[in-house]
Amino acid sequence: MSRELISKATRDQFREVIKDFFCLREIDMIFQAGGLAPRANFKPQVNGERRGRVETYYANIDFSSPGDVRKLLVAYEELIERLRSAQGSGMNAQDVKTKIGVLLHRMERDGFHYENGRFVSETLNLAIVQAPTLVQLTEASITEHVDKARRKIEAGDNAGAIASSYTLVEEFLKELLRRTGTPFKENEGDIRELYKLASDPLNLNPAGETLESYLKAILQGLRQQICGLYELANKASDRHARRYNPACHHAKLAVNAAFTLCEFLLDSYEYQKQRQERQPVS
Repeated sequence: MSRELISKATRDQFREVIKDFFCLREIDMIFQAGGLAPRANFKPQVNGERRGRVETYYANIDFSSPGDVRKLLVAYEELIERLRSAQGSGMNAQDVKTKIGVLLHRMERDGFHYENGRFVSETLNLAIVQAPTLVQLTEASITEHVDKARRKIEAGDNAGAIASSYTLVEEFLKELLRRTGTPFKENEGDIRELYKLASDPLNLNPAGETLESYLKAILQGLRQQICGLYELANKASDRHARRYNPACHHAKLAVNAAFTLCEFLLDSYEYQKQRQERQPVS
């Protein structure tokens, strides 16, 4: 299991400070500053409406994911700025100062330093560099990420499950491109483009002259599947502003499609790799 970049103790401390100083509307504004959304239909196991509101946002965050943690850091930075602004607006200045000190101390223990209004961390920077390899080219890695997406469906977070499915395919394709030595842009987030690049080294291009017609039809279907997942994730996931709230069976379709696609890509990669190893050296 990947290590959480921000500890639960630190998150709980932030939650308590947020609960003490801000109303529900302000809590939403703090988390939305980081582009975060609450998990739909989530039932927090804490007392109090404001504590519960914070937990609905936490429930939608993977604290071992550098991308999710960076969003949370923006929300925490917004919180610190709001607290500092509140020191001169009627709140007990010493109490606010003490609370800020406690929060910064907790973050320092997790490896984050507050500089010029921003939280910075060498650990986070290293995790960001290593993030692309979080999805390994193994059956176990695929299953692990699919299981996480399915747990989101069980918790009622259909949009989050779709986003996780998309991320699995995106990172899996990028790792395939690295392993095959195929140039690509690391910041490319369009799985349609990534799949096009991966098609040639894996011999999955439907236009290939050596392929039988029935295989070409299946490969064209895979390409359409990629396009469908791309459109679904853009319109009904947490990757962007949602145009509609996805149904459970839509989320299941996305997860199952991602699982099938990654399994096939893995098998294709292993087949091409073994094929090259069998070729005689000239």
